[in-house]
Amino acid sequence: AVVSTQSTGTQAGIKLPLKKVSDGLYEATLSGALTAGATTSLTVEMSFTHVLEPFPKAINQPDNQLVRMHSNAYFYSPYDTTSQTSTFKLGTSKIESFTPRLPSKKDGSSVVYGPYSGISAKTSAKVTVHFENNAPFLTIRSLKRDIEVSHWGNVAVEEHYEMTHTGAKLKSQFSRLDFQRNPIGAPTAIKSFRTVLPASSRDVYYRDDIGNISTSNLRETDDANELEIRPRFPLFGGWNTKYYIGYNVPSYEMLGSNGNNYKLELPFVDHTYDNMVVDSARLRVILPEGCSDFEVVYPDFEITREPDEVVKTYLDTFGRPVLIFNAKNLEESHIQNIEIYYQFNSLMLYREPLLVVNAFLIFFVIVIIVVRLDFSIAVDEDSEARQRVSYLVEELYNLVNKIKNTVSDEYVELLKGARSSKDLKAFKSSKKELEVLYKQLLDECSSVSKKIVAFAPTLTDRVAELTRREGERKSIISSVSALADKVQADKISRSAYESQEGPLLSKLYAAQSNIEDALAVL
Repeated sequence: AVVSTQSTGTQAGIKLPLKKVSDGLYEATLSGALTAGATTSLTVEMSFTHVLEPFPKAINQPDNQLVRMHSNAYFYSPYDTTSQTSTFKLGTSKIESFTPRLPSKKDGSSVVYGPYSGISAKTSAKVTVHFENNAPFLTIRSLKRDIEVSHWGNVAVEEHYEMTHTGAKLKSQFSRLDFQRNPIGAPTAIKSFRTVLPASSRDVYYRDDIGNISTSNLRETDDANELEIRPRFPLFGGWNTKYYIGYNVPSYEMLGSNGNNYKLELPFVDHTYDNMVVDSARLRVILPEGCSDFEVVYPDFEITREPDEVVKTYLDTFGRPVLIFNAKNLEESHIQNIEIYYQFNSLMLYREPLLVVNAFLIFFVIVIIVVRLDFSIAVDEDSEARQRVSYLVEELYNLVNKIKNTVSDEYVELLKGARSSKDLKAFKSSKKELEVLYKQLLDECSSVSKKIVAFAPTLTDRVAELTRREGERKSIISSVSALADKVQADKISRSAYESQEGPLLSKLYAAQSNIEDALAVL
């Protein structure tokens, strides 16, 4: 990372816009024109990664780590330099060696080259400094950061890390016993580090491929939440670890809107540990379904954007847009915000709840239809028996009514006709037909009654009651037939006939009513 600031007589620390011309060459635009003979002060801050080389490359578990740094004794500039001094602040007084170049000296925890005068443009002089450095050489080889935005008030963040200890490799076999007895006896081991999360973060989790990692601690403060990351094992040189963390933040922390226009502002990378180094970072921003017209405002470092993708999650129909960004060689100064502008119709918020309502409605309608249909293949014997009994009862009902209409009523008519007509031959013929029909209908009723009892034994008593009532009617019909014979043969007086006819017909009608009642019960 390169940052340039300018100081003038009235203002200090004005950040200048930078443009990368080529590798190692940047162009800064001054805040104002510099006239002939005028002076100004510039401060250029440059951050480098992977410039410290472990030397030796492998050490034992209790050894201190030595590193070499290769650099330039001069300030490399495209301009002539009148006077300059280079100071290497190492943070330790344990300096093994450094390349001598007059004038140069060791000054406590620093190595000073210079002052030098009259240095031409693009002049370089390679120097090497060899010193002790037990700082954690932790490198994020790959960072994959997924941001899922919901307009219902939440932003979900999940970060996947692949890390390597890029310091001196462990020469001997790792001794867990020695490490447990004396943890500080392994000065280069990385036991834990601190990750800073937003102050409003909640539902924080820390996991790997095995599952949840319980060796962590979340400390909440007013400004931020600090998550202490403690891997399952201490990290030595050349060792790797993989894990992922996730949390939720309220959408108002990152999302703003004006009508259908929305602005999402979030850091491209966040603070993972002090003096972090990220070799490769990928940011995926998953926006709600229906978002369109994207505009991106990038921070002041190089970011490449991949083609947008579409991902489908719960209740999605045509998918959610995914914006993908990549960057390489990042460190703490690259914790800068990226801004994404887009449009979203607020009515789309109610689409998914309506989908749920319609899905339940369709489900319940299908259930209502299915429970009313019989899809069984096996024969339901009870149901079939009930249907047969119902059919037989209906048949018996028709036979009993036929006896009433074609036999009982006809016997009454035969009795009345015997009094008015003395045609003996016609009388006997009609009576004979009625007797044959009556016998036939009674036989059919008996056959149907036996079938009903066979299919439904519980109806035996009711069928027996109907049979008894039919027997009473048969007896009365026989009496009516005998009275008609006497009338036809003039063997009974008029007064005796009249005295017998009324009570006899009343009994017949009462018997038929009793039969109808028995049929209704059946």
